[in-house]
Amino acid sequence: MVVSPLVVARSQLLTAIDLFFNDRDPISVHALAGNAREILESLCRLAAVEPITELFLRNNPHKPKKEFYAALDLYRNCFNHVGKTWEERKDCQAILNRFDDSKNEYLLYVCVEDYLRLRGSSPFPMQVFHAWFCVMHVDLAGSACSRQKFVNLFPGLSQMNRYQQKRAALVVIKQSSDDPHVLANPQTEPVLIDS
Repeated sequence: MVVSPLVVARSQLLTAIDLFFNDRDPISVHALAGNAREILESLCRLAAVEPITELFLRNNPHKPKKEFYAALDLYRNCFNHVGKTWEERKDCQAILNRFDDSKNEYLLYVCVEDYLRLRGSSPFPMQVFHAWFCVMHVDLAGSACSRQKFVNLFPGLSQMNRYQQKRAALVVIKQSSDDPHVLANPQTEPVLIDS
């Protein structure tokens, strides 16, 4: 396997999605997804593909770019650094006290969106995460047609508790990951790639 920035970001993102749906280590999920986001956004820009962050910034022109990225990297920065002063450490701790697993789904969504924009296809776990997120946040999803397609994939998801919601996604991944129709779809990449 050739290790390239795409392979690195893809590997980190797939691992983060797996950890996320298996309810394991939300801090590592966030760190892996934050790393993947940074790489994928750079790869989008290098390929002249608009990253999802540009869409967010365009839709929120009142929010300064620096502020937007500070919010996007808020927890990741505290995971990576210890403040040099007592005040910085206290501020970081206050931020860390607000961290929970729900913060991960938004960051994972940004990563998957950039991956899809860059590649036009993705491994099945990314597709399932994308659909799951759209059902969880149906108010943010696109057209009524696409919303209904996602809702049909996860019936009753909004009535489930968080553990059950994640298990529903794992069931879809496990049931369909070996399905020849899913694997033959041109929008489905194999889980392992060379470059």
